[in-house]
Amino acid sequence: MGQESPFTGKLMSPPNILYSAFLMLAGMICFIAGIIVSQRRPFPPGSIPLMVLLFALSWWDSSYSLFWAGTPGPTPFFWLDITYLGTVIVPAALLIFAMEISDLGSWLKRPFLISLAVEPLLVTILLWTDPLHGLFFAGKRLENSAMILDGGPVFWANLIYSYLVLLIGFILLIRRFIQTAGIHRQQIGVILAGLSITWLNSIIFVIGLNPIPGADNTPFSFTIAGLAFTYAILRYRFLDILPIARHLLIEGMSDGVIVIDAQNRLADLNPVAEQVLGGEAKLILGTPVREVFSRWPDLVAKFHDVMSIRTEVRTERAYLDVRISPLHDQRQNFLGRLVVWRDISELKLVQMELVKLAQKDPLTHVYNRRHFLELARIEYERFKRTHKPISLAILDLDHFKRINDTYGHQVGDETLVRFTKICTSNIRAIDLFARFGGEEFVLLLPETNMQQAYKSLQRLQAALRREFDSDEEPKHLTASFGLATLSDPHDTLDMLIQKADKALYMAKDNGRDQIVSLP
Repeated sequence: MGQESPFTGKLMSPPNILYSAFLMLAGMICFIAGIIVSQRRPFPPGSIPLMVLLFALSWWDSSYSLFWAGTPGPTPFFWLDITYLGTVIVPAALLIFAMEISDLGSWLKRPFLISLAVEPLLVTILLWTDPLHGLFFAGKRLENSAMILDGGPVFWANLIYSYLVLLIGFILLIRRFIQTAGIHRQQIGVILAGLSITWLNSIIFVIGLNPIPGADNTPFSFTIAGLAFTYAILRYRFLDILPIARHLLIEGMSDGVIVIDAQNRLADLNPVAEQVLGGEAKLILGTPVREVFSRWPDLVAKFHDVMSIRTEVRTERAYLDVRISPLHDQRQNFLGRLVVWRDISELKLVQMELVKLAQKDPLTHVYNRRHFLELARIEYERFKRTHKPISLAILDLDHFKRINDTYGHQVGDETLVRFTKICTSNIRAIDLFARFGGEEFVLLLPETNMQQAYKSLQRLQAALRREFDSDEEPKHLTASFGLATLSDPHDTLDMLIQKADKALYMAKDNGRDQIVSLP
């Protein structure tokens, strides 16, 4: 009794126990693979259509095996017709699978899914009711017929539709293969290799080069595709991190992400990392990590011998918070490292601004009293080690209150800023200048004795007189200076400040606009 194949219509001559056994084995393999996929929790994208695809292939192979074993059925074509319950599902399931891992899952809305279900449902109904209308086989379903690819309009429509849907899925996978890199490219490559077998089988069958005359190898070719999917799951753990997940979680991240393998080579990276490192991903994958981070040698040195670290790196354009973590498999075997960095430039600028606010006077932008004392203590500790003298002067603007009362605080503030600029432009880089409070300022001169400090203040006083050389206020301004020098290691910083403050009051009592020093 000759029966036609569901996809090709080629007449068969069962029973053939060996061929039937291979089909049953293929069905069992697909069923087991489907069970493996169904046990993944939670279901990652692509797992449900892949599970449906594998179970559909299992049904196709198993029922086709019973047909080839010559198993009796209620009708002569029962087991062959039963195969269609699986074959009509395969194209739609494969297309949905391809769409989900190709970042087209947003298209899988209810109307689209219903439209995909319409054709398989109609084909199944028309197949089982063919004796009533003849639309599927058109009366060509005859015993011992050797016709290939023959049938009615529904038969041809189903054949064209099925291969068109498969072609679309195949194209989507090729597109995704081109877009991905690293292990994801290998994963999709395995799937494409399996699907390529189905197309190769179809081409061979159509041109008449079937290696097993009279047998339809289509279910075998699709089983190979199913095995390719299973291999991708087990070998590459395909559904643990699908390309769609990679795109959403890695490609779309604002953080830079780099994967380094156990041999310290670049295995993968996202667009943000690519932009920071420079160069196309395809050109630098596999590059030794020392070359990848050639601009950051300190970073390589830090993590080369450790598994995990967090540090900050400054590039030409940004500040980066870099975290390096080890990657292990389920058996805790070391696989490599995950490098994630976040651009913290804005945060760093805020921090720097906060530091500036904590250290600088907001009006004059010189050190404030608190930060000056911190730096002065550092210089004092250096003095105790080196025994080189330190001089300190306190400066006070004469009759400044009168300027505020007469011209207002805005003019007073402008005068303070102007005074500060003159002072800072007439001192050394190692000197510390700060606003001590109100119109009072302080100047610390490291490694400077009394004579040297006095001459420095004379130059500063002369600069102030040149700048404010006018009889009219607020242009006319003078300052009083109190100077003290620390040369005895037993003296303290507080004692130095007190001496300078005492000298300042003496300068004011003596008529202002003068320098008074105390040893």
